[in-house]
Amino acid sequence: MTINNDRRVSINNQWNNAFLRPARPGWWNRPVGRPDYWYGWGNSVRRHWYVNNYHRRYFYGNWWYDRPYWYGGWHYGWHVGRYPARYWWTVPTWAVVTNWFAWGPAPQQVWAQPVYYDYGPQGNVVYQNNVVTIGGQEVGSPAEFAMSAADLATIPAPETDEQAEAAEWLPLGTFAVSSSDQDVEPTRLLQLAVSREGLISGSLYNTETDEALNVQGQVDRETQRTAFRIGESEDVVVETGLGNLTQDEAAALVHYGPDRTETWLLVRLETPEEDDEEE
Repeated sequence: MTINNDRRVSINNQWNNAFLRPARPGWWNRPVGRPDYWYGWGNSVRRHWYVNNYHRRYFYGNWWYDRPYWYGGWHYGWHVGRYPARYWWTVPTWAVVTNWFAWGPAPQQVWAQPVYYDYGPQGNVVYQNNVVTIGGQEVGSPAEFAMSAADLATIPAPETDEQAEAAEWLPLGTFAVSSSDQDVEPTRLLQLAVSREGLISGSLYNTETDEALNVQGQVDRETQRTAFRIGESEDVVVETGLGNLTQDEAAALVHYGPDRTETWLLVRLETPEEDDEEE
């Protein structure tokens, strides 16, 4: 799914207006009551996770060597042997994140604070009457919104392995991926990192099928919108906010092509115990 340049520019302009002339001042803060909702959902996931999986060594030591799926693209996998495995489970602070990027000046009104994107009628990203609004500002149709996320998530491959290996990565942490508030025992894990150029790299692992998929995308420096693709799928695009990814619960909007969406919750997990770290 692709979007033409005129519509892309229009969406970006309307999104920027939401910051410059907000219909709902302060919409970028977490909506009242929503953190409690996400926390309750996330806490249910964490309770089950720690009972069933806490001692398992996902994303540690030999786990990587047995699964070289990431090789050949942008990926922090080039560096997993240079740091302790627990490094990639690190919780980033907003101050560290904002000082990380090397992409030059970014809009002050956007980066003065973390932007928390929250999806649904009680959030700040709302689908209604075939229009998507952000902070009360109309930005486009649902199909256009999905296509703009796909456009952001599409990044060119590195020209050489040397270029890929030279990229520096800041850990964003490790999350359980829950597809609904009833999905309290999810089987998918997501580990993410961001480069100095705003590229997103990640690993999605299904503990039930033992399938690992590469995750790639990027951060939009104009809005903090963060979008990425999973594996080889042309249709599935996940978007959230960079600010969301500094929290313990990160709401995410998943696009299945231009016509269908789901709301997921990325639930941050604590670093496993240090026993036998390299196993």
